[in-house]
Amino acid sequence: MIREVPDKDIERAINLVNTVFSEFVATDYSEQGRATFASYLKVKHQEVGADLTSGRKRMWAYYHGDDIIGVIATQDVSHISLMFVDKRYHRQGIAKQMFLFVLEVLKEDENVTKITVNSSLYAVGAYEHLGFTKTAEQQEKDGILFVPMMRPLYSRRS
Repeated sequence: MIREVPDKDIERAINLVNTVFSEFVATDYSEQGRATFASYLKVKHQEVGADLTSGRKRMWAYYHGDDIIGVIATQDVSHISLMFVDKRYHRQGIAKQMFLFVLEVLKEDENVTKITVNSSLYAVGAYEHLGFTKTAEQQEKDGILFVPMMRPLYSRRS
């Protein structure tokens, strides 16, 4: 089941993101990049309540029973800021289900025409499978390596 993350589960959701990041994404990052991401998560954890209340950011989790096995978050309406799945559930369609769920939420806003993401190097193939295309080559900011990508809100894959 996918649902917005309630306040009581924010720490568990952030912990899942950190665990998956550490195992699959951090290996491509410098020490600076790992520190930048850790700082981002710390700030996200501290400010997420206000950001979620304001609507600037939204976060959903994929629940398997009471366990959180996936997290997806958006900021500024249509930019995916996080999408992570517990390694035990990789390649089982969890990320796709979360993405399609968020896609339906975004379709409710008539001003949204596209979805963007700054993909980790690890996740580029997954995003391409979801219909995203690269809008620029690999970039680095504060040690964070990413590939800017975009997908029209409406495509043959939605």
